[in-house]
Amino acid sequence: MNELNLYNLGAGWPICAVCNKPVDKVESMYSFLHDGKLFRVTCHGKTEEQMLSALTMIEAHEITFGKAFDTPKLEGGQS
Repeated sequence: MNELNLYNLGAGWPICAVCNKPVDKVESMYSFLHDGKLFRVTCHGKTEEQMLSALTMIEAHEITFGKAFDTPKLEGGQS
């Protein structure tokens, strides 16, 4: 797998839901096994991954980064 490190160039960078700042690092690599692109973000020493299938990338009008480390909230506002 070839790995590509992306650097913060401004607009469109994923935001960390924990600190509400741009994540420290984004890595992108193509996975032949899953026929898609794996995006890995790192912030606060933690890492989160998301796989986008080749079909999703072909059919999408636009693909943008969202919130990283955004865990679902339980009822009552607890996480």
